[in-house]
Amino acid sequence: MEDFDGLKVDFHALRVLIEVHDTGSLTAAADRAGMSQSTVSYTLDRLRKVFGDDLFVRQGRGVAPTPRCSEIVPQARDLTRGFADLVRAQAFDPQTTTRVARISCNYYERAVLLPGIIEVISREAPGVRVQVRSAEASGHAHLLSDEADILLSPLALSQSGVMVRQLFSDTYVCILSADDPRRHRLSLDDYRDAKHVVVNYENLWAPFYIKHLRREGIEIDRLVELPSFGGVAQLVRAGDCILTVPRRVADQFGPDVAVTAAPFDVRFDLKMYWSARAHKDPFVQWLRDVVVKVSNKAQADK
Repeated sequence: MEDFDGLKVDFHALRVLIEVHDTGSLTAAADRAGMSQSTVSYTLDRLRKVFGDDLFVRQGRGVAPTPRCSEIVPQARDLTRGFADLVRAQAFDPQTTTRVARISCNYYERAVLLPGIIEVISREAPGVRVQVRSAEASGHAHLLSDEADILLSPLALSQSGVMVRQLFSDTYVCILSADDPRRHRLSLDDYRDAKHVVVNYENLWAPFYIKHLRREGIEIDRLVELPSFGGVAQLVRAGDCILTVPRRVADQFGPDVAVTAAPFDVRFDLKMYWSARAHKDPFVQWLRDVVVKVSNKAQADK
């Protein structure tokens, strides 16, 4: 039997192993790594011989890790991260860097902060590209698995290894049809008796105002429930409904609807999270500064 020296395994091969593990697909791993599927297969064959294990088995249309693979990947991830930190130049110049800024967030952050972030990055770091991932309710996992540099979210996290900075607070307003008589002054009784369009984030978490209403013993009449804000203004007009949204995204709905104060005061805090491991990374420090600059402007504008 041919003897394979484990020390000949390079970090590139370990990166391939991690990508296949994270995506559950050789094709998806090849796309993310920017290589052919045959190269991914060849690299896995080399690793199988080194580790003496199949590493992955077929499962449906993808692959699933073997128990041995599940033991190897966390250590491989630590090795590749540590080496990346070791070779990364400490001097950082935004004008010359070509790194990818990886941001995990949801609709609110994309609507309120992302345009400003892109504007600043385009001006200060023309070589940087931005990759946005949907955080849903588990954005912290993107930080811990090194799939995101920062997480923007109003959800409170107490995960070890994650650092946080509060950016600003926001509250809620109501969106109604432009000719709705309730637009001039919406009482709590009007709100309770109305039909509502509710964005429920695919039931991953409830909006803060819904939690507040439930504590007050108020259950609203949900005529329509949606997983996102796409096309929601048309539904408000069609159903003579009320849509409750954060104040800073109300401008997204255009002139065909009316915006009025919500009949309750519910506030939430937008936060920025990053991994403790990347705390001193010059690029991540710069990216955090960009987000703070943009969030300060957004706060001043409102």
